[in-house]
Amino acid sequence: MERWVEKVAVVTGATSGIGSAIVVELVKAGMIVCGLSRRKDKVEQLRCSIIGAPGQLNAVECDITSEQSVTAAFNWIIKTFGGVDVLINNAGVTSKYLLLEDNNIKDFRTMLETNLIGLIICTKQALKLMKEREVQGVIVNINSILGHKINTCVPGTKPVNGMYPACKYALTALTECLRQEIMYFEMNAKVMNISPGLVQNDILSTGGDNDLVKLMPTLDPVEVARAVMFAMCTPENVLVQDLVIKPGGEFL
Repeated sequence: MERWVEKVAVVTGATSGIGSAIVVELVKAGMIVCGLSRRKDKVEQLRCSIIGAPGQLNAVECDITSEQSVTAAFNWIIKTFGGVDVLINNAGVTSKYLLLEDNNIKDFRTMLETNLIGLIICTKQALKLMKEREVQGVIVNINSILGHKINTCVPGTKPVNGMYPACKYALTALTECLRQEIMYFEMNAKVMNISPGLVQNDILSTGGDNDLVKLMPTLDPVEVARAVMFAMCTPENVLVQDLVIKPGGEFL
């Protein structure tokens, strides 16, 4: 991580399990981290917990589903630090509803706006800054194993997929489309997916009313954060386009 010391990283969804773990690892590595969240106070709490680490954490209030909010956040980052070197697209929401349940269209719209549209808005801002400064920036999308396969429902148990895999499959395709566009525009940047299996503190890992999920092994958020660090540390000519990590013993 030596080449990233004092470089600027933006992490969306910085107060979640995976997001906060990524923030902590990046700050420990000496990076200047801007944690984006609708709850700025939560990021401030995290900042206070890691005072003394080699890097620094800055709390930035931002609703990634609002283009105006994202623009304001990135403008503050430009004014304060001059640009962005790394973007970790972590913010997202997980489906709790079946596709055929009533009154869930509003929730599906929220998923699409957060998991895809908001991610695109942030990525456009970051890539623009990377191109202007001619840096080899990195975009890391926190995807999911459900962006590559859909769990088979065991007869008699409630399905746990809902709209979530649709968003993550779309993100898998979107990441490849971005990779091709970066090549076309001759940009010196990387875009990649980190696709974990079930993670502790994930809404699915709480089990809900699905007993099968309660029995599944989980990853610690720190393990996902370290996978992000590994992907960032590959040589400049190496792209980890999609890194799938699963907890040992996962049976779905």
